Amino acid sequence: MVTLGIDGNSPADDFLDQLQTSNTEGYDALYARLRAVAERDRYENMLTFRSLGDGLYEFKTKKSGLRLFAFYDQIEGTEPQLIVAASGTSKSKRQAADISRARQLRERYLRGKKLPNTTIEIKELDS
Repeated sequence: MVTLGIDGNSPADDFLDQLQTSNTEGYDALYARLRAVAERDRYENMLTFRSLGDGLYEFKTKKSGLRLFAFYDQIEGTEPQLIVAASGTSKSKRQAADISRARQLRERYLRGKKLPNTTIEIKELDS
């Protein structure tokens, strides 16, 4: 499990850092879900990790309403696929906008891998 940074911005890191200081219980619950999914080749619990379509997935916590949007990618030299965290939010009325933003980050990442002037950073999620 890694977080995504594009051109110096890392919305997933920002979200997780803020969450870790402001909502420790929520952070711990979300992190437990991240580890559970990352440690398996296939994860089939739609209550905690589900497809939103078009290659985007959502980690979520029931009690605290947290959402972390991610996608799979095969980085050369890695095995198996990486789960790349793009951005996160607490459940809100803007959820459609938050999902749209995560989709845009995924598309920028996929395009940016092919463009020489885009700086893409992949950072392993702290354990």
